[in-house]
Amino acid sequence: MLGTKTQYLLLLLFFIFNSGLLAKVDANKQADLKNELTPFGAIRTGNDGAIPAWSGEAKTADGEPLFTITAENLEKYKNNLTIGQQALFEHYPDSFTMPVYPTHRTAIAPEWVYKNTAINAINTTLNKDSTGFENAKAGIPFPIPQSALEVYFNHVSRWRGLQLENQASDAVVYKKGSYTLFTRNSLVRFDGYLENNTSKYFVSLISKTLAPSIKSGGGVLVLEPLDQLNEKRAAWLWDKGRRRVIRAPNIAYDNPVQSSSSLRTVDDTDLINGSPDKFNWQLLDKREIYIGYNNERLGSKKLKYKDILHKQHINPEHTRYELHRVWVIEATLKEKWRHLYSRRTFYIDEDSWQVVVADQYNKQGKLWRVSLSYPKFYADMPGIFPVINVFHDLISQKYHVMGLQNEENGENKFNGELAKDSLFTPSGFKRFMR
Repeated sequence: MLGTKTQYLLLLLFFIFNSGLLAKVDANKQADLKNELTPFGAIRTGNDGAIPAWSGEAKTADGEPLFTITAENLEKYKNNLTIGQQALFEHYPDSFTMPVYPTHRTAIAPEWVYKNTAINAINTTLNKDSTGFENAKAGIPFPIPQSALEVYFNHVSRWRGLQLENQASDAVVYKKGSYTLFTRNSLVRFDGYLENNTSKYFVSLISKTLAPSIKSGGGVLVLEPLDQLNEKRAAWLWDKGRRRVIRAPNIAYDNPVQSSSSLRTVDDTDLINGSPDKFNWQLLDKREIYIGYNNERLGSKKLKYKDILHKQHINPEHTRYELHRVWVIEATLKEKWRHLYSRRTFYIDEDSWQVVVADQYNKQGKLWRVSLSYPKFYADMPGIFPVINVFHDLISQKYHVMGLQNEENGENKFNGELAKDSLFTPSGFKRFMR
């Protein structure tokens, strides 16, 4: 029989493990961030030549495709594709292709973010509910992750600059190729990266709708806490008819996004966001996958939306895929909860911690939706950020695109004059909308 002291120690270790406190690494492991690993925790070296070593410099990604993956040669490349990517070839064999280019590792960040990330490696832990993290400076919280949730929160809190301003259009593309546009002006402040952050929120967003005409003049204010289980997301809508701010209901989990024609859930945004509490999470492996990367052409002002938005999927001619290493994590719905998805598999770029592919399964366990991100390098960030995100529904054969800017004024503007806290209040929202 175990003694009282031994039982106490085992219970203490169990509590420590399950509270996430073992997420911290020691100083010897932390040193790997300057040697074997990049400052963000990716493998610094390349492979047999297809993936180069990380240099810390963002060089222009150009050149011609090395080859193009099609439905006809799919078998040859299956080992480097996700289940969802393979499904797109199977559903659209005559049109979906993936042009593959030389790999460029353009995910970088300022030196101060690297320094904070190194400090986080030995200090940051998941909170007691594993719905957020504690003791983190403005950087990647878990550069040397030991669990799926640590990888997940690296995505949620990845480097995206201090602030983003843009005018962009989202599109719903119907089965026969027609589409509707939803245009907005947005400002997003990444509060978690502000040096003197006085906000209790992690991300603050304010947005004004420009089109279609029936929606023009509307808007939304959203305040995102890090732990969205214990501190609910706060949101307000602008009622243009009565010219007043109204509190929005809890916007979370699998609530459908109306502007996407319900092709995207609230927690599909950014391919995954929000509280992870309804799912069991598993860290599967690390793989080499062909993913969208350095999609400079896709954001070109020379293109019109009709050049990009084709029937069933975006025009592959303007896309760029590269071979990169990704973390693979899986979320399986807990028995006591309901959600549109029973299972979700996420593929996270090791260099930037951005989810680049998501495979989502319905209640019957069949693959239903496939989400793809197409990032590129932005010098004023600096780092990579999506040009667009695309959400495919394999059953309806419709898809939704977020972030189109080809026909808009300007493009993503990072790190401009920071908005004041007073903007992200109901009264500030009211002034913004007038």
